[in-house]
Amino acid sequence: MHADIERIQTGIPELDAVLRGGLIRQRVHLIEGRPGTGKTTLGLRYLIYGRSVGDRCLYLTLSESREELLAAAISHGWSLEGIDIEEISPMGENAASPQTILLPTDSELSALVDTIADRIIASEADRVVIDSMVEVRLLARDSAHYRRQIIDLRQRLAATHATVMLLDDLTSDGREFELQSAVHGVLTLEQLERSFGATRRRLRVVKLRGGDFQSGWHDYAIKKNEILVFPSLIAQEHHRDDAAPDMLSTVDSLDRLLGGPLVAGSSTMLLGPSGVGKSTLALQYALAAVRGGQHVGYFTFDESETTLRSRMVGHMNEDHASGEERLFHLRRINPSRISPGEFIWNVRRIVEDVGARLIIIDCINSYLDVIREEKSLLLQMNELFSYLSNMRVTSIIIGAHSARLDTSKEPDALSIITDNIISLRYYEHDNVVCKAICALKRRQGRHEHEVREFRLTDAGIEIGAKVGVPIDESGVASLEA
Repeated sequence: MHADIERIQTGIPELDAVLRGGLIRQRVHLIEGRPGTGKTTLGLRYLIYGRSVGDRCLYLTLSESREELLAAAISHGWSLEGIDIEEISPMGENAASPQTILLPTDSELSALVDTIADRIIASEADRVVIDSMVEVRLLARDSAHYRRQIIDLRQRLAATHATVMLLDDLTSDGREFELQSAVHGVLTLEQLERSFGATRRRLRVVKLRGGDFQSGWHDYAIKKNEILVFPSLIAQEHHRDDAAPDMLSTVDSLDRLLGGPLVAGSSTMLLGPSGVGKSTLALQYALAAVRGGQHVGYFTFDESETTLRSRMVGHMNEDHASGEERLFHLRRINPSRISPGEFIWNVRRIVEDVGARLIIIDCINSYLDVIREEKSLLLQMNELFSYLSNMRVTSIIIGAHSARLDTSKEPDALSIITDNIISLRYYEHDNVVCKAICALKRRQGRHEHEVREFRLTDAGIEIGAKVGVPIDESGVASLEA
């Protein structure tokens, strides 16, 4: 990248991070996407931020009226005061002509492009949004004609100091790329409908001529007064070299069963059927961490925040409960309203902003519903585990299943990339349903191989004596014992 390349911030910090600093100054950039993806909202946010840093801003609208733009801004709690809004009729003076048979002439398209360029030059604007290019495209007789006019517009704007956003609806029947090839940068917005829950939005940078950017898809969300972008995670870009404590459960018999504490930066999967005590076991590690002065992030997809927090607080030291509770960061996640990128971004904020040393995800089955359409659980979770390991953060992942362990299917397949596996199971003894625990895997050392009693009492977790529970070929205690 050339040393004289300057960047201009969009006003969306995470989008600027994806763009490695922002858009390239005094260049023409295309924002494309189907109706409803948020192009106008992004354009308005770009200009509103420009106004806040003293830039002259111009919004040229060929489709929406001034009143419609003002209404859109008000819906987000924004004011467009200080931003020039100019309406241009694509057909110029002939817009009201009763003639409907003849096609637009070359002169009409050329006149429209000249009008756009003249308005921008006369305004001396630093930031410009043109909404939308579909109206310009309708005046072109073919793609080659359209591309020549866009190149002419780009060359005329090169003499100004404006950084321009072109908005395009992608409403043509056949997808053509003449507009992409004629501009300096391209940002594609996409909207994915789910069978249930909130629409998922994501974006990617197609090109940024002369500049670096983070490739791939990045989830984003449009809130009432902001656009939030969630850059996809690249684990190798994140490191924390300070010393981190290993995680003891403070239940001596449990720590002996696992061969010692959970090594800092390691990942552990808790497997077992519903109600066997997986969340309680994870909370035991959380309680031990906060008593040691460590921040803990607990992300729950299933249990209510009130119930889970009451279970945690109920075991805290009464003399230090308020201080310990401040170290316990509970986040209730609604899988039907969140995207994979937003979830991982929330994990990052607890790690980077708060300094958490233990992250618990309860449970991975519900997270599967969030990313089901991508079919990339192992890839995403491997990147997340690598990130947490680089940041010296211990992770505990809870997975519910009722059959034998099957690593060829999700979520059991996740156990392949975790460092430790703890299995919890029911068994029957003297017509009483009991619980058992065993360690199936530990990468950083030795562990006990016995299946032991697992009891939940008022005093907390108790690990009892060895039990005669047969182990099947998958390494899981049999239900028939």
